[in-house]
Amino acid sequence: MNKLKKLWLVLAVLMIAGIFSGCGAAARRRGAEQSFPTRAIEMVVPFGPGGSSDIMSRQVAQLMMQFIDTPVNVVNRAGGGSTDGMVYAFNQPADGYTLLQITPSIPIIQSQGRAPINFTEQFIPIGNFQVDINVIGIHQNNPNFRTFDEMIDFARRNPGVVRMGGQSPGGLDDFIVRAFGEAAGIELLFIPYNSTAETKAAFLGGEIDLYQDRLISFIQMIQLDEVVPVLVLYDRRLTEIPELANVPSSVELGINFTQGSWRGYAVKRGTPPEIVSFLENLLKQAYDSPEYKTMAERDGSDIIPGYMNAADYERFINEQLVRFRTVFGR
Repeated sequence: MNKLKKLWLVLAVLMIAGIFSGCGAAARRRGAEQSFPTRAIEMVVPFGPGGSSDIMSRQVAQLMMQFIDTPVNVVNRAGGGSTDGMVYAFNQPADGYTLLQITPSIPIIQSQGRAPINFTEQFIPIGNFQVDINVIGIHQNNPNFRTFDEMIDFARRNPGVVRMGGQSPGGLDDFIVRAFGEAAGIELLFIPYNSTAETKAAFLGGEIDLYQDRLISFIQMIQLDEVVPVLVLYDRRLTEIPELANVPSSVELGINFTQGSWRGYAVKRGTPPEIVSFLENLLKQAYDSPEYKTMAERDGSDIIPGYMNAADYERFINEQLVRFRTVFGR
């Protein structure tokens, strides 16, 4: 009889443990159920397809989908030097289902007082993901110069003749041409195009003399023998990247200019705080994922660690606004 009682006691304990274990599992399942998002998120890229910003956002979208049960769809809204994408995102509900990719072009336009929407008043940054480095190259068949020193000499003798292309008149590419020229003591002519593809085609066709782009795109052009890299806009040589190991940096040559690009995301102001926090955490999970580390090492896109949380990113953007105002005089 004692043995029987002991057996029942053991069974009872096991049953109770099973009940609580089941409750715990059920609670975990309920906790894992998403209250947000329950449908697809749009990631708005304010540039055309195929450029560095588009490539990065498509990578980020894929990485985010590892941690949620809904799609993240990249939507290209090019035009207006990135303002068309910002206006599109502003016209969507403040519910977290529309992420706007931010690059320096947006605060640059705000710094000039020509933005149709005040970004810092109408959007909340959720975090930065990437800080890129820009490289300048020359066409291997350029009739006037073949090296960086020859280009500088030619530009000094012919102010405003050397042409450098890019997107976003009044945006980041325009800023780089102006500020780099000023730091190097030369006057360059900025030629704007509607997309990265058009800029590349213009360079390959001889319409422009200098090509500048972010590492992720530039390296591909080097590998295809489409451009000769002559300068890295950074404070040291990128010896860890074989294609650029012998290319001098701007600081190394006494040119005090290192502007690259940075890319993060924001949501419309008024988005519930818990959703902003969720998206901030989701972005960090994507950044910390092993898959992104592999991508970043392959592309050289994390030489400068890119992640900034929401608070740090907001401060950074405000600091950049001050810098851009000094160049564009507003």
